[in-house]
Amino acid sequence: MPSQRHEGRTVVVTGASSGIGRRIAFRFAEDGASVVCASRSNEPHSGKYYDSDVTKPTEVVIREEYDQPALFVSTDVSDPESVQNLVSETVDEFGGIDVLVNNAGLFFEGDSQSTSVEDWETLLGVDLDGTFLCAKYAIPYIKEAEGDIINIASVNATEGGTGPAYAAANAGQVNLTRDLAVELGEHNVNVNCISPGYVKTPIQDYQDEESIEMSREQTLLPRLGEPEDVANVAAFLASDEASFVHGADIYVDGGWAAHRV
Repeated sequence: MPSQRHEGRTVVVTGASSGIGRRIAFRFAEDGASVVCASRSNEPHSGKYYDSDVTKPTEVVIREEYDQPALFVSTDVSDPESVQNLVSETVDEFGGIDVLVNNAGLFFEGDSQSTSVEDWETLLGVDLDGTFLCAKYAIPYIKEAEGDIINIASVNATEGGTGPAYAAANAGQVNLTRDLAVELGEHNVNVNCISPGYVKTPIQDYQDEESIEMSREQTLLPRLGEPEDVANVAAFLASDEASFVHGADIYVDGGWAAHRV
């Protein structure tokens, strides 16, 4: 029997068209929530690791297979007007916002010399600015609902080697989470961050087998992460069971971060 711990709540998930965001959207729908799926396009992505046989957009699956209300809003999270439209359409359709999951993100390979200024600005615009903008415009409604904000960052927020833009953006997300926690705690709004390790999603398509093997070695458990692993933690953090978890950065990494002293 599916859990209904989020029944009657409205959840906004950015980057919901594929991978982790898609599974987070499904998990909240399974728990009884109405889900707003925000991404540039609602076309599901496919890749060698995940969603290779997907043909239906996330919101269609939620309505047809989970029998829950769902709305797609085309959104560029780096654009303030687009984010304001996302919030407005959500409130018009569902009356408010209970949970915001900031999942939208990009990844570019490269060091400081090969990373162009344009790539730097584009990645930070989505990964960091987008998290701020979505929180900024959703917070008035989340405060009213005494709801939750969950930011999806990465274990790479605290270690190098993935490129300056990605490392900086994710470190910013973790610390933005803490600052919002300070701001919103008195309003009974919980703000937390999830930092996944290697998770099998279409965004990993760029990696060759050698890089994947390195990730397997870094991951202490005998498997790589699945999007469901992150989705389950997101649903928990937005639940009553996690009502005293606030300002935290939760590693969902199979032990990846345990290598660090």
